[in-house]
Amino acid sequence: MNTSNTLALAVSLLIGAQSAYALTPWANGTPNINVYTSGGAAQDKAYGQVVTTTLAAPGSVDIFSDVDPATGSIGSRWTAYYFTGNANLGSGLAGKRIMLEKRSYGAAGYGVVPLVASVPLEHLKISGLPKTAWEANGTQQWKKTIDGSNASTYLFKKVSDGGFLGVDPDILLKPGTENYPEQVNELTTGLPESKWPLDFQQVSKTSFSVVPTGGLVYAVAVTLDLYKVLQAAQKRAGLLPSSVVIGSYTESSLPNLNRNVLASLLAGKIGAWDQIKIVDKTDGNTVKTLLDSDILGDAAVSAPYKESTTGTNLTPIAVGRRNKGAAIGAVAYAKFLNYPGTKNAFPPAAKTADNAVDEDATLPIVKSPGGAADTGNLLKDWQNGTNATGYNNVVDGLGYAKRWGIAINSADRNSSVTAAGTGGDPWRYIRIDGYAPTLENVAAGVYPHWAEGAVIYRTTQAADPLWAVKTKLLKAFADDLGSPTVANAVNTTQAWGKTGIFATTADPRGFTASVPFNTSNPVVPLTHKNGGFTHTEIVPVADPAATGGLTLQLK
Repeated sequence: MNTSNTLALAVSLLIGAQSAYALTPWANGTPNINVYTSGGAAQDKAYGQVVTTTLAAPGSVDIFSDVDPATGSIGSRWTAYYFTGNANLGSGLAGKRIMLEKRSYGAAGYGVVPLVASVPLEHLKISGLPKTAWEANGTQQWKKTIDGSNASTYLFKKVSDGGFLGVDPDILLKPGTENYPEQVNELTTGLPESKWPLDFQQVSKTSFSVVPTGGLVYAVAVTLDLYKVLQAAQKRAGLLPSSVVIGSYTESSLPNLNRNVLASLLAGKIGAWDQIKIVDKTDGNTVKTLLDSDILGDAAVSAPYKESTTGTNLTPIAVGRRNKGAAIGAVAYAKFLNYPGTKNAFPPAAKTADNAVDEDATLPIVKSPGGAADTGNLLKDWQNGTNATGYNNVVDGLGYAKRWGIAINSADRNSSVTAAGTGGDPWRYIRIDGYAPTLENVAAGVYPHWAEGAVIYRTTQAADPLWAVKTKLLKAFADDLGSPTVANAVNTTQAWGKTGIFATTADPRGFTASVPFNTSNPVVPLTHKNGGFTHTEIVPVADPAATGGLTLQLK
């Protein structure tokens, strides 16, 4: 037996196995390459998928996330991935210890404004911290609740290397609009981020690389009781089949609101649900409000809390928009209000003070949650009469006021609801202009609420000797984030259809659209791209260079 060869083989196998082991700073030391990014949370699932399947050697990823002390959400503000660079990344990255951090705190606008102006932000720190600084959160995952008391241990200031957005950067770079990000408070100081710039209009296309990342389906959601009331009302108005079972969650049973009604709600032009009426075709064309006892009886729900002080006994509409600078907000404002692209367009309604004891003194009630997850939590608070988010402050008896609420978000959340309408969180998506927020409906040109995203980074950075490999990593990340393969891996199957992210035929890599549409290879032959870049404010059109064709629903 050749013991030397056997030993050599054993050593080589051990080395190979070690290369696939996870990386932790306390066991493996400081990363060779640190890349810090900031932006929105709309594509969080895809972000993680790209890291684990493209950027990292198999099995090598450890994930470090913050826990929001207010909501308990894990990674909603900061997440860091520590991994060994995959061999397919090539020279400079393959085999290197890489830390790629994602800051979602502040939303998409924080992936543009501070980046362009070189403003340092709080980023998650993992190097130099011992294992005892973290709590296990499953295999190769770690978490820690971060607040003002320990922020200086877990956060440090640095200019972001790149930004990730669920929308084009130009729509966020508009000072004085609702799309321009407001300064969020630093955890370390409790004060707004410093050195906030207000003197530029757009990304310099010569200074920054803007890499498209494909599209994302956005949507409108409502509290569960309102969902059932809309179903009951639309059955009586002849807008839903009489066979629809109240509460059901299939594509054909979702209640519908058109863009004009949604625009009116989002702009704050309708204050109370009492103002929305139907013509009941099952009861001699009688005009009824959504609060009518017949509709409430059909829906098997009770009327929500009425306003407390103005004396007109109205039922407030509760609207969940988004904080300034959020892609979810910017897309909705563009699609429903033509804001801010059209002169004299209606802006979204101003938010109601979050800590107002009498928040329904002025109607509607409008809240601006600071994240996609918090939007769902806000709808839960309104449905359940709770106040976990701090946005639902009117006390009703022993609890908080129950509201009928409507909110904008991405379309891929709350996916455990069944077709029968059971399970999941107590809120539901609705149809817009008669169509559910599915990938197929986007590809057919009938569902309007979607937009392409981007990754941006400074093209050159002379002061950083690692800039060439950092931008190489960011480019690989952006390319994969816009691929149909990654989209298929992370997309959500809802009871009413497949939704999430998609590639477009306008991508320079030449993705082909399938006819009929293939949800496993989601490629959309429509685009907001004009003049070399995407623009959310314009109407999407068929890509004239698309291969595969466009399937139109002409009805």
